[in-house]
Amino acid sequence: KEKHEGKKKSFPGDLLTEALARVASTSFSDLFTAKLSCKEFLEAASEKYIFEHITIEKFPVIPWRISHSASCFLDSCKENGNPEALFRQGMFEFFSSKKPESGFQHLEKAAKKGHVEAIHTCGIIIVCHGGQFKQEGIELLSSSKSCKSRHWTIKECRNKIKGILQSMWIDKSEGDIGPKNHGRTCNCSKFTKRGWIDEEECTILAFGTMRQLCFVTF
Repeated sequence: KEKHEGKKKSFPGDLLTEALARVASTSFSDLFTAKLSCKEFLEAASEKYIFEHITIEKFPVIPWRISHSASCFLDSCKENGNPEALFRQGMFEFFSSKKPESGFQHLEKAAKKGHVEAIHTCGIIIVCHGGQFKQEGIELLSSSKSCKSRHWTIKECRNKIKGILQSMWIDKSEGDIGPKNHGRTCNCSKFTKRGWIDEEECTILAFGTMRQLCFVTF
């Protein structure tokens, strides 16, 4: 045991943090188990880098009923730039809490970190608002479609966004829903049914002036 402890202590700090971050990115429970193994692991698991990369997929998107410690943990993830935490906060603020500016900023931060659903959502919002930024939105959508990590598909992306929207109360009050720096309200002209349509169809999700979800076919 003493020899084993010595090996742990000689493990380079940065390398240990990176190793734990990789564990954290795939399994919250495995990280928790690692934290219990020794003091060095416990200390390394408290690094900001860990909070940035840890998976929070098992936590509810809208944490109505969670413990205080779980709430503090999720806040730490967001404060340390965890892409999924930023994405969830952005979705909640943009669609449900009348904070579209702040919501879009969170979505942008997550997108810049490579969060696929955030990239897709930002692209949709920007395209819908048109103007000089429309091409930027199209490029974002194109880049999100090219992501194939972990067998990811556009349909899976849309299903995740759909699930998040279904879990929250959507504010349908009047008013501009988009980021001010992207110009105007939706100028799309061809609307189809509400809901999520097949991946084979050439579609994007667009947002009307009352935060009402609909699909626009190009």
